[in-house]
Amino acid sequence: MNRNLLDKRLRELGLYSSFYLRKEMKPLAQLLAEGEQLNCILTGVHEANRKMLAVTDRRLILIFTGALAAGEAKVIRRDGVESWEFEKKLLFSRVRLTLKDGDSYLLTNTQGSLKKLFEWAMAQPLPAETD
Repeated sequence: MNRNLLDKRLRELGLYSSFYLRKEMKPLAQLLAEGEQLNCILTGVHEANRKMLAVTDRRLILIFTGALAAGEAKVIRRDGVESWEFEKKLLFSRVRLTLKDGDSYLLTNTQGSLKKLFEWAMAQPLPAETD
């Protein structure tokens, strides 16, 4: 996906002004496949680093772009998620993802204001597989 299409989708979701300058946006645009729809973005602290979690119609993408170290991205298929929870608190909201393979991801200090958007994004049906 090119950056212009990504920016357009951020505007549709009402997230453009919050995320357009984040350095994770460049790798996110490169990781999104043609036809893949971005449904939510939030940031949080995972393994002592601030990371961005992007929820698409097919995948969850956890992106870290370090200032001094090389960045990394973890891609999780949506159908590989066993359960998820968004706990909204006044200052310290968090997201927990539990995968079917037993792995778990916890993002703390997330944007509590994005709870409804995250829940909507996770509740969206997976697209039908086409051959």
